[in-house]
Amino acid sequence: MTYSCLPNALISLCLCALIACDAGEEPQPAYLSVDPIQFEVRSHEGSANQHLPDAWIYVGSRYAGAYELPVRIPVLANQVEEVLILPGYRLNGSISSPARAALLEPYRTEVQFIPGQDVLVTPSCGYQANLKFPFLESFEGNHFFNDDRDGDPETRIVASLPEEAFEGVRAGKIELRKEHPKLRVAYDIPKEIPQSPDPILLELHFKSDIPFSIGFLGNKGGAVEDDLIRAVLLPKKTWTKVYFDFREIVNLSNAQSYRLAIDANFQQDSTLDVQRIYLDNIKVVHR
Repeated sequence: MTYSCLPNALISLCLCALIACDAGEEPQPAYLSVDPIQFEVRSHEGSANQHLPDAWIYVGSRYAGAYELPVRIPVLANQVEEVLILPGYRLNGSISSPARAALLEPYRTEVQFIPGQDVLVTPSCGYQANLKFPFLESFEGNHFFNDDRDGDPETRIVASLPEEAFEGVRAGKIELRKEHPKLRVAYDIPKEIPQSPDPILLELHFKSDIPFSIGFLGNKGGAVEDDLIRAVLLPKKTWTKVYFDFREIVNLSNAQSYRLAIDANFQQDSTLDVQRIYLDNIKVVHR
């Protein structure tokens, strides 16, 4: 029997050729770039100003991932595919709590993908049809937060100056002082909010020198409860959009109706003699 000895370099070359033939060339991706989400509203839905930093993206039937926008992602496709974009926000004012915006319409479009090339999508969305907006306050005219529940007529929500507003010409403004340290004010008119498996969303813009609370006072048997079903907002020097889902709390409360309420206390350890809270675009949205 005869054995043939090949040089090591030649053996390596042959092996590499075999591996290349077996593996084939790696496919080249196309690239999908997604701009920040634009938002549209109908006439009865209040401000169009939202903060939707996140998106859950599908290409065809494939989940491409969840991303902070804008983003550029590789896509292994070389034909027309449907792109589905589900908008998302951060719940409870926390950057660590991303959530799909379940009451908003997703964005759909068809995209021609070409390997090695970029395609840009600028998504837009709005509220789903037939949602309810029991509370909708922009403070542009006479507002409805006039039910004084703290006993001090000096602490109330007043109209801001135009230059203090987030948008439009007015925002709601609260000022607390050492002599007038407490505010609790509720919406004039109670509203029904049914139990629901879907989000019961409270959203608003605010900036504040001090912590404060916003939430609901339940009406049971004709009496308004004193305990505020609340979300706590921490001080922010610039206007900030926040979202809170009150679904679980409302589903457990069994109240017949609710008044939206705001609660704040003067901070004795602060160096500010006048402590201010600004509010705008308060909405409660549910199915």
